[in-house]
Amino acid sequence: MGGEARQVVGTRDAGATREAGERTQGLGPMAAAGGEPAHAASSVEYVQLALWQVLAKQVALYTMGESSSLPEYDAHRLLASACFVLGVDPDDPCSDAALVQALATEGPEAVFERAVAQVEREAARTEALWKDACLSAPLLESIALKDTLESLRGFRARYVPRFFAHEVPADIDYPLAQPVPESLQGVDYVNAYLERLLMENRFLQRFDVGRCRRLLRAVHPQYGELILNLFEPVAANAVGCALAGCDVRGLQLDEAGYVRIADGLAGCAPRVLARKLEEAADAACDDLAINDGPMRASVRRLAGQLAPRVATALRCRSLEGVFVRWG
Repeated sequence: MGGEARQVVGTRDAGATREAGERTQGLGPMAAAGGEPAHAASSVEYVQLALWQVLAKQVALYTMGESSSLPEYDAHRLLASACFVLGVDPDDPCSDAALVQALATEGPEAVFERAVAQVEREAARTEALWKDACLSAPLLESIALKDTLESLRGFRARYVPRFFAHEVPADIDYPLAQPVPESLQGVDYVNAYLERLLMENRFLQRFDVGRCRRLLRAVHPQYGELILNLFEPVAANAVGCALAGCDVRGLQLDEAGYVRIADGLAGCAPRVLARKLEEAADAACDDLAINDGPMRASVRRLAGQLAPRVATALRCRSLEGVFVRWG
């Protein structure tokens, strides 16, 4: 964040924090004529001033009123957390009209407290998502998945929405087929991660564990020791089986199946190739009786992303590198 609000971040003495309180004194609920805050030349400036007020109170709470001096590192964290809670981009504090109006009519501290309560509700949801992810985890070797779930155990007890809502007190090493956007922070990131992991786990539950294990061992004999997504190879082979007209639940392609795939995709333009793979994903989901919209969309997205690899494999006559051969 630029301008005056960023000055708080660098403070190491009491004076700067006192100045924050002085500059925002009286920035409380107000009737804003025409929807414009009365104490700011623009909505950006008003949001900056509101953050000053919130941060000044946060500093007081964090130090329990014993000091208004704060190390730069902690001040950065408190400001980043306040921005996350309020939904403000610290590098571009152009807030939507709804936030500006709420700040103007309710006051920054009231809006912040309401937003903290919402973050706490999301944190309460994390435990249920974590339990579902653990219970649905496939009986397949994966040190990364095991360690990630263990690291997320008791997340809510370590998470601090009041001061450090943007942070993730856990080590998340297991990769998803579709990564969570890096723009998400804190509990938003964790819940989005667990929701996607849960979806991948439920997809894997539709297949025989022994077949999945043999397929993954064909990918790498020590697949469980790698930082490897378990969903992606299984979903890819399910799509390949649909393309080849083989049993989707079986996950196994024979030589004739590879030939049928090559014949069916030969000479396809990139866009056509992607479309055919996505249609095969739909067919695989139909065979698996998958009616869950996000799950179908995830399989379809993965299939479309296979298009460049399939094009290369067709040129090299090595489809086994995309749709794993195992026996």
